[in-house]
Amino acid sequence: MDHIQAKNKIMALWKEGGHVYERVVQEEYKQIYYAVLQHLKGENAEWQNAIRTFFLHGAMSFDRFVGLRPKVADEEQYEMFCHFLNTLQKTDGAYMGRTAVLYLHRILWDINRTCCLRPYDEEMETILTQFEKNVQDIIIPEGNPRIVENLNKLKADVLGLTRNIRKGNIRTVIHTTLPYKLTNTDATIHLTVDGVEVEVKIRNHTQGSSLPIAEVAEGSTMATTGPSKWTTTTCELDIEAHCLIDILEERPKVILRGGDDDGGYWTGVFDFTFRVSCAIWAYVHQQEDVTGAWPPLPTDIHYIHCRVFAGDKEYDNEFTTNPALVYHFTSLKKPEVVMDMGVETEVQWSVYAYMFAKVYAESGQLKEAVFWLNVSVEALVEEFVHHVAVTEEMLAEIEGEEHKFDTAEEILCEQFPEMKGKVLWPTTVIHTSVFTKLKRAVRKSHLAGQEKEIVKKYQQVNNKRNGLFHGGSVDISVEDVEKAFGAYGWLRDRLKAI
Repeated sequence: MDHIQAKNKIMALWKEGGHVYERVVQEEYKQIYYAVLQHLKGENAEWQNAIRTFFLHGAMSFDRFVGLRPKVADEEQYEMFCHFLNTLQKTDGAYMGRTAVLYLHRILWDINRTCCLRPYDEEMETILTQFEKNVQDIIIPEGNPRIVENLNKLKADVLGLTRNIRKGNIRTVIHTTLPYKLTNTDATIHLTVDGVEVEVKIRNHTQGSSLPIAEVAEGSTMATTGPSKWTTTTCELDIEAHCLIDILEERPKVILRGGDDDGGYWTGVFDFTFRVSCAIWAYVHQQEDVTGAWPPLPTDIHYIHCRVFAGDKEYDNEFTTNPALVYHFTSLKKPEVVMDMGVETEVQWSVYAYMFAKVYAESGQLKEAVFWLNVSVEALVEEFVHHVAVTEEMLAEIEGEEHKFDTAEEILCEQFPEMKGKVLWPTTVIHTSVFTKLKRAVRKSHLAGQEKEIVKKYQQVNNKRNGLFHGGSVDISVEDVEKAFGAYGWLRDRLKAI
């Protein structure tokens, strides 16, 4: 969109007026904003009124505190809200009148961004002092008594929030359930997360015996010992954190799913609840008070009811389902399906390991996903090697010993072809790697012309392998997993097609 189209759109909105601005989506607001930004001055009074009204409605469109509550308040939404508000302020002068409410909303947003999951300290003291000064500087214009009353109330609410943060009277209360028990008995647990004091109350519930023929005395329950993914118990978690947690804060997504589904998104309150659950599980197991439950998964938290209290006043309240989950509704009246599996055959190890990797990726266990994807790709290479090696002699050539400086000759000759065969390299023997076997097998197959691309894709899958296999510290994101799965799929399509 160029600036002429943007100006025409702004004038059309202004002339039609009313609710027409509500039909403009955020992406269109964004396009118009950047197209017209350098062309605001001049024109006539009608144009000045039109752009002021456009920037007002644009700011309201991105304001998390206006209209329908968004699922998540991401960084781009915050930046666009600030862009519209700042540009509107330049046309209006001081923050007063119609921009005062929006500016107070920005301060509230900044408080959430600054104080989320942080203990009160000197740095926060300085920031809150500035926020309070900004609130006091807002001019409340004379006029409609209702508007003045609402503005004064909003100012008081913001100052009340900062005052309670200073006094340590801010707390976030989270309620959820897990489809298993974290502890063998009901428990109250105290821990510190990112410098914040946290208290967790756990209440276990049983669904009864897992054996239909077993009779269990009243007041008792029965479950198998040892890890099980299907338990007869659940637990309620009531978590109280002595800090502000922004319910709408966005975090990097944790789930990878195939198809058109991008795996949803992830929020700070779900991330915090998941971290607390994992910490309790790990502590209990390290104390050898084993509960028989597998480690928690992000997908185990189906909902959260989160409330934020500033003193005795409820500042925020949200009941939300897990944003990383997708629910499918299926009719129970579907006809029965008959499947003919034929003769049972053992699933290839590369396929089995890939299925492990896929399940781990879809349940948010990213390190485990990449670990098993590397197991799968190495098994895939082994299968490829045995397809290519039609004789024992060829197999011996592919799997034969590797010398430490074998690749040095290749690298040297790529840059200086005239040096081929002129350097006497040391003959130190090392273990023949999967990578070396792959390159040797590719050169003996019809894929020889794609060697560079095959090597590149293998390295994309293999990128985090050593840290995972040998105990290093490895950070893995959903983007890392997506890239590894994409490279694996490309490799599988070619190495299997022989």
